[in-house]
Amino acid sequence: MNYQSFKSNSSKEYLGFCEQKGFIYSVQLDVGRYAVVALNNGQVTTLIQFAVQPYAVRMEV
Repeated sequence: MNYQSFKSNSSKEYLGFCEQKGFIYSVQLDVGRYAVVALNNGQVTTLIQFAVQPYAVRMEV
């Protein structure tokens, strides 16, 4: 991910600051695909990428 795509991504959430990596964000890449990235001096570094799968919850009465 480059800085332009990070900047224009509307599905990001600030998670905190790391002295070594910079500003840490969670970013949605696609439906069910996410990344945790670090932003430091205009450089975006992907730390983790992961996917989530929806599941159905069955309620029994």
